[in-house]
Amino acid sequence: MKKMFTLVLLFLFIIVPIAGAKLAVNCEVKEVSRHELLVTLSWKANIQSDKKWDLCELIITLQDIKGDEIYQIRESVELKVGDNSFSGLEICDLKLWKQTEKYTATLDCVF
Repeated sequence: MKKMFTLVLLFLFIIVPIAGAKLAVNCEVKEVSRHELLVTLSWKANIQSDKKWDLCELIITLQDIKGDEIYQIRESVELKVGDNSFSGLEICDLKLWKQTEKYTATLDCVF
């Protein structure tokens, strides 16, 4: 009985608040410069959060025409309540960039 009570409390105080968090991510990826074999990309992500997060991993995925992932940008970020903005530069293979049709941004946050 004690184990069941402990599990219920754990669920109420840890799992439910995490599931209820609202994170809206908007992202933009642009080509900055192109070289013979490489391309330099700039990325900017705006994240709206309704709570503070000590550690989140921002994952920007470049996808080909089929929707398959061909490249990934990962950045560890800390979020405050409200608007958060992050940006950076990335260098990737020119062939991969030419195959890119779209990109998506997601967050993986831990409590």
